[in-house]
Amino acid sequence: MNLDKNTLKDRLSTPAAALAMGLSVAVVLVLLPTRATDALRDAVAGALRPGQSAASHLREHGSRATSRLKSHFRTASRLTETERELQRLRHENRELAAALAAARRSTGPAEQAEDDESDTLLRARCVAAQVLGRQARTFLGRRGLLDVGSEAHIDPDALVVDLPPLIDRGNDAELADGQLILADRHIWGKIAQTGRNTSTVQTLTEPGYRDLVALGTLDGPQGILEGTGEPLPRIRLVEVTEPVSLGDPVYTVAGKGVFPTPLLYGRIVQLERPVGAAHWEIRMQPAVAEEPDRVAVVRTELNPVRVAEKPRAGQKGIR
Repeated sequence: MNLDKNTLKDRLSTPAAALAMGLSVAVVLVLLPTRATDALRDAVAGALRPGQSAASHLREHGSRATSRLKSHFRTASRLTETERELQRLRHENRELAAALAAARRSTGPAEQAEDDESDTLLRARCVAAQVLGRQARTFLGRRGLLDVGSEAHIDPDALVVDLPPLIDRGNDAELADGQLILADRHIWGKIAQTGRNTSTVQTLTEPGYRDLVALGTLDGPQGILEGTGEPLPRIRLVEVTEPVSLGDPVYTVAGKGVFPTPLLYGRIVQLERPVGAAHWEIRMQPAVAEEPDRVAVVRTELNPVRVAEKPRAGQKGIR
């Protein structure tokens, strides 16, 4: 019986036919000599080797890619946690800075100076004082308590009108002429004249005000600050060879070695170099722009820690 090609193809494609073919091939391989099977095995292994090598490379690259991906995710997670921690620390720093600023504002200059302890021979102490307005001066003048200028027998009414700024501390607080006056730790002026209970103030913009100052830092170029009666006092005798810039701070040299922090007058806002001139023309913006309500007078004294007690009469000093 003759079978057509389609029928034969269908029969050979059945599972039974495929199994029978596989068994037949296995029997043939068993019956073949060892040399023939080795050669066949080597040929098959050679044919499959490129695929195995490619699969091995793919597996190795996949393992590396997986490791890198896991490392990337771990790094991204750590970065996210670090950013969160950084934001938290920044928030805490802002809160601490605000609290510190509030504490500084609530602490007067006198109390701040009391906290500045050191082992230096000289130290500064601040005496808190109130700036007296026109009404307070009139009240004191009518009762004969406005003691500034009394030695010159000046009429109290004229004294109230013509006096410069006045504070409510004088000899009773051991104040003396020339002592610096601070407002928010910036220099407002100095004591011009002291009385028993009051003192007059010479502000740094008034004519005749003079002080030795340093520009930039306490070790920077030095000059003479002069009040001219104008809003911007001038600084003289700074040579043009000295490095000076707009915005540089201006400090008094008088507090060097005494006050724990530099005492600021203001900042340079005008700077010119005239042709052929040997010195800069400098104008300064005072740090204290308006008359304050409360001030602190800087009083220099010996540090009791550094000063040995003198022996009394009849006693021998300790060696």
